Amino acid sequence: MADRASTGMVPSPDADAHEDAEPVDGRVARRERNIDAVLDVVLEMFAEEWLFPSMEQAASRSGLSLRSLYRYFADPGELLEATIRRNRERAAPVARLHAIGEGPLAARIDAFVAMRLRLYDTVGPVYRATLAHAHRLPRVSDELAATRNELREQFELQFAPELAARPAVDHDSVLAAGDSLTQLDSIDYLRRHRQLSAAETEAALTSTLSTLLG
Repeated sequence: MADRASTGMVPSPDADAHEDAEPVDGRVARRERNIDAVLDVVLEMFAEEWLFPSMEQAASRSGLSLRSLYRYFADPGELLEATIRRNRERAAPVARLHAIGEGPLAARIDAFVAMRLRLYDTVGPVYRATLAHAHRLPRVSDELAATRNELREQFELQFAPELAARPAVDHDSVLAAGDSLTQLDSIDYLRRHRQLSAAETEAALTSTLSTLLG
């Protein structure tokens, strides 16, 4: 990503001067609207496979001055972190499972696989951007680790009866295999690299989980 010092651009101060002249309540409301607008724009750019949008590109596309954008976010990494957090909030309802760990195994597998595929469709572009940046941004790496840990815990809770019935020597290996299979990385591999359809991916995950946990 380009940084402010490398651009040589001097943004117009007009929008910022107008914002400074507003009452405090007006400035707060304007700030919130502008932040929402730029985060939505970055989410759109990720969906279009812009893994590394610059501050200049985000400012231009959202209609903000570059100067305003740097008032809201100190650097590209901070903008990225805010976008990932925003996406996590939006994805939270999609990731929920009702009556987790309850009911027949086949029904729990169906519900789990359907949920993971919906989650992938919702967060896939941002997840790929997170992977692309995690190696150089510690807080993004932390977000990635937290997401993976939450998905692992969800798998463990959904299939707790089957895991508990396993001998101790098998428990961890079955958990590791099932978790790895259903992480977003694995679904991305099946969908984008193996070019499976959503239905084919669902069938592959359902069949493998049934064999693993049955």
